[in-house]
Amino acid sequence: MRPHIMVVEDEKHLATGIKYNLEADGYRVTVVGDGPTALRLFGQTGEGIDLMILDLMLPGMSGYAVCE
Repeated sequence: MRPHIMVVEDEKHLATGIKYNLEADGYRVTVVGDGPTALRLFGQTGEGIDLMILDLMLPGMSGYAVCE
């Protein structure tokens, strides 16, 4: 099974570029645009996420708060 990465980035052009490059390297990628959604999805599929890449300045909740 391919490693699964969650990218939490609110700027769509950045998220698209990151996703494109990670998928080209063989990773499964889930992109979300805010902290609360990232926490909700991680709670549902957390064991299936191998790595989370977080923007620090997100709408609704900072990347720091998501880490806590």
